[in-house]
Amino acid sequence: TTKYNRFRFGISDAFSKGRQVDYVLGEWTSEEDLKLKERLEKSTEIIKSFALAGVNNTMNSFNGK
Repeated sequence: TTKYNRFRFGISDAFSKGRQVDYVLGEWTSEEDLKLKERLEKSTEIIKSFALAGVNNTMNSFNGK
């Protein structure tokens, strides 16, 4: 449904088409593990922005970055 906003979180897109389930349920690489702290910090910023500035401002500030 489009009635609710959603937050999509990812570390990488290093999987072949149709193999997403193996990627999502598989083990993280050491490189992905290193990126996690940074991504969690950015996620916190995004969630705070959504609550305080609204969805449009948040999308304009963070999408594609």
